[in-house]
Amino acid sequence: MPLAKIHVLEGQYDEARLGKVSSAVQNGLASALGIPPEGFFQIIYVLPKSQFRHTPSFLGLNYSDDLIVLEITFISGRPKEKRLGLLKALNDAVVSAARISPDDLLISLYETAGENISFGRGLAQRAHVADDRLVTFATTHNWHHSVGPISRLFVD
Repeated sequence: MPLAKIHVLEGQYDEARLGKVSSAVQNGLASALGIPPEGFFQIIYVLPKSQFRHTPSFLGLNYSDDLIVLEITFISGRPKEKRLGLLKALNDAVVSAARISPDDLLISLYETAGENISFGRGLAQRAHVADDRLVTFATTHNWHHSVGPISRLFVD
């Protein structure tokens, strides 16, 4: 289900290069999170220089005009290790496909509860997903007896 928003500078990415970035993002989501092919939702923003501003460097990273700002919104409940793996998988896939520096991919992950997303008809089709993950996690770690209320498990 993830929704990917891909932001690039106008003139840096033609249709073929954008197609490679799009495929790489979807492949990264599939490899890291097991997203099925039909879970494909992307918005691509091609912005003029006046609307795509950034620092040339930050935290020891150097950014060029090839910078891609990638925002991924998905249903919450995945463990920290899974999210960290997603960041790495996306960087590896996009850097290779777009032939950019590993510094030139800024990724922001946004998690939201399943009841906050409708895929149509005004229904929250995935409202149960985070709850299912939490119960599975608690059962797997035998925490449902030792931690107390299940709501206390969301410390990640």
